Amino acid sequence: MLHKKSTWIIGAVIALIILGGGYYFYSSATAVAKTETETNEIQTSTVRQGDLTVSATGAGTIIPASEIALSFSTGGTLTGLNVQVGEKVLAGDVLAQLDDTNAQQDLANAELQLAQMIMQTDGSATTTGISFNEIAVEQAGLNLAQAQADLDDLLAWEPDADEIAQAEANLQAAQASYNAARGQEAATYTNVTVSNINLEQAERDLVDAQAVYDTAFDPGREWEFGVPRMADALENEREAATNSLQRAQDDLAIAQANYSSSVSSSNSSNSISAQSNILSAELALKAAQSGPTDEEISTAETAVHLAELAYQQALLNQEAAMLDLQQVQLNLEAAQEAVAAMTLTSPMDGIILTIDANVGETVSTTPIITLADLNQPIIEVYLDETDLDKVGLGYEVDVTFDALPDETFTGTVIQVDPQLQTVSNVTAVRALVELEYNKPQPLPVGLNANIDVIGGRVTNAMLVPVEALREISPGQYAVFVMNGDEPELTFVEVGLMDYTFAEIVSGVEVGDIVTTGIIETQ
Repeated sequence: MLHKKSTWIIGAVIALIILGGGYYFYSSATAVAKTETETNEIQTSTVRQGDLTVSATGAGTIIPASEIALSFSTGGTLTGLNVQVGEKVLAGDVLAQLDDTNAQQDLANAELQLAQMIMQTDGSATTTGISFNEIAVEQAGLNLAQAQADLDDLLAWEPDADEIAQAEANLQAAQASYNAARGQEAATYTNVTVSNINLEQAERDLVDAQAVYDTAFDPGREWEFGVPRMADALENEREAATNSLQRAQDDLAIAQANYSSSVSSSNSSNSISAQSNILSAELALKAAQSGPTDEEISTAETAVHLAELAYQQALLNQEAAMLDLQQVQLNLEAAQEAVAAMTLTSPMDGIILTIDANVGETVSTTPIITLADLNQPIIEVYLDETDLDKVGLGYEVDVTFDALPDETFTGTVIQVDPQLQTVSNVTAVRALVELEYNKPQPLPVGLNANIDVIGGRVTNAMLVPVEALREISPGQYAVFVMNGDEPELTFVEVGLMDYTFAEIVSGVEVGDIVTTGIIETQ
């Protein structure tokens, strides 16, 4: 309660001071006005009704509502240019293309690699319903299971009577086969000896028959054909010698064939093979009787360990293949982006302002096309810094163009920069104005404009010259209203005001006469 009471007392004191100051100013001003009236002629003006506009004048130019400098994300040879300066385009339209031969090849390779990796990892993508990785893992698992089963059989070995009996029978059969082979080889050896004797005899018989033949056909005996009795005898002798030689040659051929046959059938491979079978049967019998050796068990354990490693390796390969699949997918996305980068598309609706490349040229990543939105004209305005109080967001604007002198357009301030700009060594306020414009032909960028920013506008308001105002305190005004020949101080509420007139909201009436100054007289 004490705090509130103190606050009330302080407020009351301040109010008394203000009222006292106002009364002092009123008394002083009245006294001065009366004194001046007695010695000088008072200048007056009549409160009238009219329109008042407070504005700031500036200059501006048309700029795009939005402007984008378009470029490829990579360099290359420009193979297509689908637009011209001034042409309207829509968002998504293809503006230009680069040579994409290499990019398309890279994309095809990336697609092929992805297909291969899918076959490697995804069985649902194959005609067989199983992938290479799944086959490798399953095969490794089967090998491990078989190796473990073999080791388990060795570790769980026990003598098997049936197996031992079968091994003994196999050994006996092998021994019998060996004995038979040896007997056959002995008989064959006899046949070879007899065939050799017959061959040697046939060779001697051929030598004898050849000698008889040579004697019968001796050229020195040709004279015997001149003697009738001797001619018949020589003829018979030669015929007999020829027949004997032929028989001897045939007998030799037969003897050679029989000898070759005997030699070929005397091969000892049968007995060697039979002996090998005996050794195998003996080892099998020994194994059936004694079981696996430590070396065999160790070998089987090593086989299981290797099979386990192979199985783990197959699983790791499967995981690595999934990582490879992700990498290939990333490569494919990169290849697709590289192909897309060969095409320059419009990101928005707009008009082509500039084109800085020609088909066939090699371009880099610098902009080659400038695209602007000119559907909504925007004016960039510069005002003197002293007019800062006359411009704000939402303020109305009157716009004229030197190129269109017969028309006045309106607009709205949509931006006022928070930082002053220096233009031609002059500090200025920069603002953006949205122009109301609905004509089909867009205004060209850079078109000069004359701007009047309307800080305030009233119509049919009570107006007095600013010289009539007397500022009692900051924001509080009064005027001297003539009552007959005497000026009376009247408090008024002031509205809009420029350098010439002020709007009076209340305190006077239209037609009242107010003082505006003193005309000195001699």
